[in-house]
Amino acid sequence: MEFIHETHTPRVIFGEHSLSSVKAELELLGATSITFISDENTQAVAQKISAELGEKVNQEITQVAMHVPDEFSEPIISTAAELGINAILAIGGGSSTGLGKIMALELNLPLVVIPTTYAGSEMTPIWGRTRNKEKITGVDRKVLPKTVLYAPQLTHTLPLSITVNSGMNAIAHAVEALYAPQLSPLVELAALKGIEVMAQGLRKIANSLDDHSAREDLFYGAMLCGFALGNSKMGIHHKICHTLGGMYNLPHAQMHSAVLPYAVKYNEGVARIQMSKVAEILGAENASQGLWDLSTAIGAETSLGKLNFPATESAKVADFMSSYPLVNPRAFDYEIVVKLLQAASSGSRPDDESW
Repeated sequence: MEFIHETHTPRVIFGEHSLSSVKAELELLGATSITFISDENTQAVAQKISAELGEKVNQEITQVAMHVPDEFSEPIISTAAELGINAILAIGGGSSTGLGKIMALELNLPLVVIPTTYAGSEMTPIWGRTRNKEKITGVDRKVLPKTVLYAPQLTHTLPLSITVNSGMNAIAHAVEALYAPQLSPLVELAALKGIEVMAQGLRKIANSLDDHSAREDLFYGAMLCGFALGNSKMGIHHKICHTLGGMYNLPHAQMHSAVLPYAVKYNEGVARIQMSKVAEILGAENASQGLWDLSTAIGAETSLGKLNFPATESAKVADFMSSYPLVNPRAFDYEIVVKLLQAASSGSRPDDESW
């Protein structure tokens, strides 16, 4: 057994009444001039929060861009600097959080996040941005939110498609944490519990979109999965998704859902012990098939081809990936990565044992 145990996590306020703490949390940070980021799905609640904060909100962003392109974020950051912004509040999905993180990175400002999907990125110090069709990522504690406020009622209007795909995205975070090097026992516990809670919640929500207990489960699971990834390393799954996101601008959550079973198939022969734990949680023979079966059962995406990724581009993607370092239990194998991408494009159940 070898591990390094050092964890970093935001302050978390969880529950239906968490939104009543927004103003107080910002005051704890000394916020007097705030950038408030929201997306098109959160305008009603954002207006109420903005009214409560009053004159402290000096910059409002009501539209966000997937994968945070520099051409979109740079004018916003420049204006924030001119206005003397000293804190950032973001509400919405991963794109809202992502923009908040890039602002926090560039301006060295505290960030408070109110998530409305289940990706879990709000629990991580990982940032991502797109420059010249390349998704660039990094890790910096400056982007780790100071406070995350989980209000399950905010997710009741999420369509089933966004719900299940962002939930699979969260599971991807936990799975990658499990086969990261020098995994902390505490992070392992969080990852396994996160997968268990997410799988249960996703099955419940697929049967009843209005199930409030399922919404609570999913936020709880997303928190655990995000914490797990935020305190470990990203492997081939995230490398593939970041590459595809930058090159083809594929929808974030659906792409993660579609790639996950095949990325796990790539690794499970090497990371046998950890992936057997995932299989056990899912009640499956192996983790890759269990994840594919879960996605299929809940209606999440299983095919990159349906997201308009052409399988003929698989070699091009693998070529691009080969020039960057990869932290992963299985070394980069060009031919197998091409095969992985082709399989993910087709969406067929990952049964091929030659992987």
